[in-house]
Amino acid sequence: MKLTSLALITALALPALATADDMNKPAPADKAKATAKLVDEDVKLVAHIHHVNLMEIDMGKLAQKMGGDAVKKYGAALVKDHTDGDKDLTAFAKTKGVAKIPADVPPTEAAKKEMADDMAKMAELKKKKGAEFDREFLMMMTAGHDKELGKLTAAIPAIQDADLTAKMKDLQPVLQRHADTARELAKAAPTASTQRPLEPIAILK
Repeated sequence: MKLTSLALITALALPALATADDMNKPAPADKAKATAKLVDEDVKLVAHIHHVNLMEIDMGKLAQKMGGDAVKKYGAALVKDHTDGDKDLTAFAKTKGVAKIPADVPPTEAAKKEMADDMAKMAELKKKKGAEFDREFLMMMTAGHDKELGKLTAAIPAIQDADLTAKMKDLQPVLQRHADTARELAKAAPTASTQRPLEPIAILK
């Protein structure tokens, strides 16, 4: 009798345990949503942000090499933030079916020219020294990050992937901090210059 009762209790308990396990498992639809591949336009945005990260890392390294103490510290922050951000972006892209982030290809001839102009401005900046370098570097970082923020804000509503939307919203305060810091440092930089300041780099196309 005792064995029969125990068997009956076990049989009744098993369905309940199975139900509890099923409740803890992610629903198939949720799992599919989390790993869904990015649409082409979202991939293009990822490619562009990857390009931005690499550009900012290069600029940060240049500041660490050429800038004054405050600009060197700012450059180190750029390198760290964008390196960390790019590692996270690359890992995220892989979960969405993008094994390797493609190159950021300008969609128009005007955009191609703009990118070439940006590279030329960076090359010109490398010729500057001392206070002149600091002043023009900070101007470029302030204007460039401000423009980036504006265009990123405009791009977010068109993103199809909810996880990518969250990533881009997390990026906004980082870019805002970089812009604000550059702006504050620029206020303390010398203003006298015999050279015409460089135009700001337009990061987003």
